[in-house]
Amino acid sequence: MSYFVYIDGILGIETNVEKFSWSYGTVAPLATEEDFSKCCIKLYIKVVNDNYVFPKDNDKNTLGKFHYFSGNPKEHKIFYDRNYFFGKHLRFSIEMSQKSIFVIVGKTYFKHVHHRIMNLHSLGYILTDLTAGLLLLNGYATLHCSAVNFSEQNRSIILFAPPNTGKTLTSMRLCQQHEANFIAEDFALTNGKLIWSVPWTSTFRFYDELNQSGWDKLINKIVRIIPAFELISLSKKKAINKYIGPNRIVYKSNATDIFILERGKKSISYDKSGVLDKILTLNRYEFNYHKAPTLVALSYFNPDISPEKMLDYEKKIMSQLLDECKYSCVQVENALEYSEIIYEKLMNKNF
Repeated sequence: MSYFVYIDGILGIETNVEKFSWSYGTVAPLATEEDFSKCCIKLYIKVVNDNYVFPKDNDKNTLGKFHYFSGNPKEHKIFYDRNYFFGKHLRFSIEMSQKSIFVIVGKTYFKHVHHRIMNLHSLGYILTDLTAGLLLLNGYATLHCSAVNFSEQNRSIILFAPPNTGKTLTSMRLCQQHEANFIAEDFALTNGKLIWSVPWTSTFRFYDELNQSGWDKLINKIVRIIPAFELISLSKKKAINKYIGPNRIVYKSNATDIFILERGKKSISYDKSGVLDKILTLNRYEFNYHKAPTLVALSYFNPDISPEKMLDYEKKIMSQLLDECKYSCVQVENALEYSEIIYEKLMNKNF
């Protein structure tokens, strides 16, 4: 078995595949079984031959139906079965408990479904939605954000922004140019007061400004011209510690500041009215648990697995986070200016 820890002490995976990439991490190093055992939310993923996904004594005709899904009420387990080419089937089963998700997936599904294509979602996308929902039921909200820590000032700042505005670039520039420690560049986790690092994502690799190799810059240029090339792995993804050096990741800290980054005429505002809705909207762009087919099917057979309840928890956690933190909205026309403005404000002792 292979073990991966994506959020220290919170989220880990046990699997029989050598590598598993999803939204919570594409470059996670192998962990030990002991590290995995310390995680409070555990995912178990097993890839098997298609015929072994469902138990032999399972008579699907006796199960309730929900499109391609089937299941029994209150069993917290559903099966997915869909015809594929040449008599093959796309199959998986998922069982969700209070703190765990158990997945058995057929080799055909695991091998051929890598992205969201119409009503087919890769296992990584499915588990991202399920995990985000399960974390909420346990009091944690995943944030679509970047975040850094300034240890001398005892400040951990969270950066929210619309897509392609510059939150990842800003966090990396703060780390590289202003000696901030790294928390997150795409995902982080909070309980409304603390923030946990989700360090093994790697969207930062698309920025030429981060002193990448000539090959990486060439690949980035190709992707900008032909976006479909992003789906092809032409260069090896690197972990964040390869860019900023070792011992620069802060895995857990108190959240102290929130910045929303926006494009526009240079200005800074501090009015919190409407900010909660903005943050929730930015999260909705990344997380689809409330309407994810697998979670909807699970909730159909198991009303206690409620997307509506998850949405309520998310709003409460985000509201508490906003109350706990100082807030600023920074508008500039050039994304390279965000980091300088944020650093100057944090160095102002009256802020």
